[in-house]
Amino acid sequence: MALPIDSDAPAADLARFDDEWTKTPVSSDEMYSDMPDGSYDAVIEDARVSETTSTGRPIVIWKLRIQGPQAVNRVVTKNRVITENTLGYLREELEKCRLQVSRLSELPARLGELVDRPIGLDKRTKDGRTNFYFRWAANRTSQNGLSDDVPF
Repeated sequence: MALPIDSDAPAADLARFDDEWTKTPVSSDEMYSDMPDGSYDAVIEDARVSETTSTGRPIVIWKLRIQGPQAVNRVVTKNRVITENTLGYLREELEKCRLQVSRLSELPARLGELVDRPIGLDKRTKDGRTNFYFRWAANRTSQNGLSDDVPF
């Protein structure tokens, strides 16, 4: 969606940047190369509810900053369109982020709690499509109170 332009507003004066502009290198292609599939540590930088532009359906958009082990400081986006068919996936994603809401209508007001929260992330590519999946925390306790890393 384009921002409205005020045609009466004066254009920004960029002349003060001219000297630095000529000295500024273009980033290498390596910085923008595709991240390989694998597991990453990330921090949730932003999470919000919006609407898809094509259908107007609600969507959760996460901005995630990669912490490692590679692609450090890259920002990736994870989206979850909300429909009757995706509620289970969304609930699991929120639980993996350690956010529980009693009603989905609470979600927009509560997503800010996720900012700066660490999260494990898996990147998988299949048939040319990339998806990001949240991982369960290593110290997760299942509903029956037993740790998931029981050896039997």
